[in-house]
Amino acid sequence: MNATVKGKADESYIKELRREFHRNPELSGQEQRTSQRVIEELKKLSIHEIRPNMAGYGVLAVIGQKKDGPTVALRADMDALPIFEQSGVPFASQNEGVMHACGHDAHTAMLLGAAKILKSTEQELPGRVLLVFQPAEENSPVGGAKPLIEAGAFLDPKPDAIFGLHVWPSLPAGQVGVREGNFMGASDRFRVRIIGKGGHASMPHETIDAAIVAVQVAQVLQTIVSRNVNPLDAGVITLGKIQAGTGHNVIASEALLEGTVRTFAPKTREMIKERFYSIVQSVVESMGATVEIDYQLGYPVLSNTPEMVDIVREASTAMLGERALPQVEPAMVAEDFAVYLQHFPGAFFWLGCGFEDTSLNAPLHHPRFMLDEGMLTTGSEMLAETALRFLRSR
Repeated sequence: MNATVKGKADESYIKELRREFHRNPELSGQEQRTSQRVIEELKKLSIHEIRPNMAGYGVLAVIGQKKDGPTVALRADMDALPIFEQSGVPFASQNEGVMHACGHDAHTAMLLGAAKILKSTEQELPGRVLLVFQPAEENSPVGGAKPLIEAGAFLDPKPDAIFGLHVWPSLPAGQVGVREGNFMGASDRFRVRIIGKGGHASMPHETIDAAIVAVQVAQVLQTIVSRNVNPLDAGVITLGKIQAGTGHNVIASEALLEGTVRTFAPKTREMIKERFYSIVQSVVESMGATVEIDYQLGYPVLSNTPEMVDIVREASTAMLGERALPQVEPAMVAEDFAVYLQHFPGAFFWLGCGFEDTSLNAPLHHPRFMLDEGMLTTGSEMLAETALRFLRSR
């Protein structure tokens, strides 16, 4: 299999679409315009089997006529984040307070670019390609993958495998990062409301200071990772939000803590949850306050199928060379593509989008996040090549 799709992606087409999506970002569950534009582009490509409004604004489409052959799914997410953009690019967000700071604009454009490649070879496809434009990936703990599956989006055709990618700023543009097994972490979410007894700042003895209780809870929670998680395992507990009090001379009657838990091992995930409840309830009770805990299990561990990882590696090596496939370590970043991998064999890979001038590289979910657009054609070609290699291997 010497021939590849390298050089077949339409660079101007993909870049123009990516910039349009970037200017018009939409939050999870609100991807109406993006969804409509995807449908318009699919129709322009003469792709006729299109299913709109799946699990909200999801769009599925099929390329290929051989219904007795294998089916491979390619997925891109479409939603943006509630972030005020500070990138300074000329095509910055026109929707104030909303930004494509996780590269989903590029994912959507690259999948359309891959669709254009695959449509041009439709008569030669030994099976079918299911294009999945997914809403609400950022809407943890529910996400968009599970609702799509529950809506029957994958019943006909049912994929024999599924592939997806994510732009990755810590890798140079055009490099591919992938590994078999556990690749990205499970993500859970918690909200703790502490109820004390407020009062005058000069009379703390007549109060139960919810702010002080919250501080104690925050400190003791960190001992779960340092003293309960096996040092050879991995776990993260991050308190992303703490709120308490209304004024400098008022003792807080309530406090709010919100955050996330990240793990790889199921037993560690369950242990942290149990210890979380035990610690929060014990600390709060010992200080005379009461508490409400909302702990939601979110996305599972993203675990790649070894055979499908091999296909991604083969595609990458054939088109980009071995030097474009560095060894990478797993990351605790969560991704609801993991839900698909609980139902179908598949692989998720990272596509480097970092600039050669590393001072330009900001992390995902950052207001100054940008990507080197030189990797857009690589992403489209990697998706198309991976799909073709899977179909031809069956």
